[in-house]
Amino acid sequence: MIKELDVINLTHDIQEHGLKKGTQGAVVHCYDDQQAYEVEFVNDEGETLALLTLAKADIQLEQELIIGEVLEIINALPPNLLREVRDFAKVLEHRK
Repeated sequence: MIKELDVINLTHDIQEHGLKKGTQGAVVHCYDDQQAYEVEFVNDEGETLALLTLAKADIQLEQELIIGEVLEIINALPPNLLREVRDFAKVLEHRK
């Protein structure tokens, strides 16, 4: 579920604002129906590039993107490396 202050990535280019697929933004408002969101995009100086109302299909949670990338990597690993990944994940789990 997307909530305010979540970091998202665009799922496609928005050419009229110079935003490319994968550009990160921050959710600043969630509409009650959870189908649209106000998202702010800023430059490296913190200046607003665009404040847009976007549909759920236009954005993806950064966390979901990372999980998808990790799963792709894991699915390509041989069994001996999978055990190492599992063991490393357990170490990280204890650090939180």
